Amino acid sequence: MDDDLTAAVPRLDAESQRALGVAETWLGDDVQGVGIGATEAGDRCVVVHVLDPTSEQVRSLPEECEGLPVRIEPGDGFRAGG
Repeated sequence: MDDDLTAAVPRLDAESQRALGVAETWLGDDVQGVGIGATEAGDRCVVVHVLDPTSEQVRSLPEECEGLPVRIEPGDGFRAGG
């Protein structure tokens, strides 16, 4: 049974699931989270949430993951409950 919240969430296709599986291995000190999002043109991409976009870890990330472009999003760290 779908409610209003989950009905709006798109299903991930196989390509997106594979890309997320690979991108999850990038999590670390400077990479705070990964997900599937959209490019400025509206195409699917892997979104990587980072603390420092100039760090060696972030600079070493590929431009593409399992056929999807990678978009770097700088920001503050994630904290549960707050």
